Amino acid sequence: MTYPGGAPGGYPGPQGHGYAPGPARPKLELAQILHLVVAGLGLLNLFLGFAPIAAETGFYESPYGWIPALLFVGGVLALPVILPGDKKVGLASAAVTLGVTLAFMFTVFASDGSLKAGGIMVLIFGILQSAAAVLALLFEAGVIKPPQPQPQQPQYGQPGGYAPPSGQFQAQQPQQPQPFAQPQQPYAPPPGQFGQAPGTPPGGYPQQG
Repeated sequence: MTYPGGAPGGYPGPQGHGYAPGPARPKLELAQILHLVVAGLGLLNLFLGFAPIAAETGFYESPYGWIPALLFVGGVLALPVILPGDKKVGLASAAVTLGVTLAFMFTVFASDGSLKAGGIMVLIFGILQSAAAVLALLFEAGVIKPPQPQPQQPQYGQPGGYAPPSGQFQAQQPQQPQPFAQPQQPYAPPPGQFGQAPGTPPGGYPQQG
């Protein structure tokens, strides 16, 4: 005898538990992200060298063209982080970037002229690039520990239940217990009535013609 649904009694087969994997962890660590920021800021400072540093003179038109150029070199030294294999950048990127930024700051403090928009932007982005390079070096060396992500708990779906097909089975209502019937008392006629003939009706029996 075959049953619909693949299981005896018409019930469908058991359904497996659903498993939802947790979100994937990011591939890049915090130190690697900071190294990429250093590389991006170095490229930005290279193009900002065309902006005026004083009056109408740009960096590359003045003796200060080495400043955006070396900031770009410091960014290039951070690019090995994207190469396969050993992704540690080391000290070179932070040393070059920080050294150039400090030299530019001392030059600004010692000069009598005022900086124009190009000089101010290169100084600001140079400081940001140096800070990112130093932080990346500290994270890479393990001096500063990045925050550890919390482990993801596996998420399980609700187990599938057994549901009979419609029209085959009716839900059985629980039967309520019936109260016990009280024992019936045997009928006892009044004493003196068994074995006696029926009494004469009042007025006698009618006469038969």
